[in-house]
Amino acid sequence: MARSSRAEGFTLVELLVSLAIVGVITGAVMANFHGGQISSEVRLASDVTVSQLRAVQTSSLSGRLASVCSGGTNDLAVCETAGVTCPGGGTCAKRVPTGYGLHFNAGNATTYTLFYDTNGDQRYQAVEKLQDVPFVSSGNVQLTTANVGLPFDLTYKPPYGATYLNGSAGGASVVTLTLTHRNGTLSRHVNLYRLSGKIEHD
Repeated sequence: MARSSRAEGFTLVELLVSLAIVGVITGAVMANFHGGQISSEVRLASDVTVSQLRAVQTSSLSGRLASVCSGGTNDLAVCETAGVTCPGGGTCAKRVPTGYGLHFNAGNATTYTLFYDTNGDQRYQAVEKLQDVPFVSSGNVQLTTANVGLPFDLTYKPPYGATYLNGSAGGASVVTLTLTHRNGTLSRHVNLYRLSGKIEHD
């Protein structure tokens, strides 16, 4: 029986078609991965923000002690942060502050500021700063809008956790923060219900 002399293998057209299919599949997988990463970061940012709001609210209900300067030229400054001193004869002492707050910065900010209200006005001053906190560690999620305007201060007053906006116990009954990924249009909302104290995200 005569054997065929035709060589087995792929033609150039078959090879190009195969490469094109592999390229399309790889592109789709990478696009899905990137979209999933964006969604995950925004979801994580909203989860962390809700947890932080609840922690601050709980601090006001429990009367968590803060380190604050008493007397001296830096009176009422928060001295809990490393490197902050109480000059002019002041001492760093533990006390229950008059409020536990979060200062939300202007639009497109990737961080917010935790602070203790030490002078009783339920507003943020630089000497009351505890620390800046990112919405997510990558820095890719930012606060784009809030229905109460930006920037603003949210403070919980002990011992009952009464909610203050920019120093006032009145105002909007619901505070809504919009968190958006910097590399896309994906957003989530964090909602704070002032009368009930409920905090949630969509």
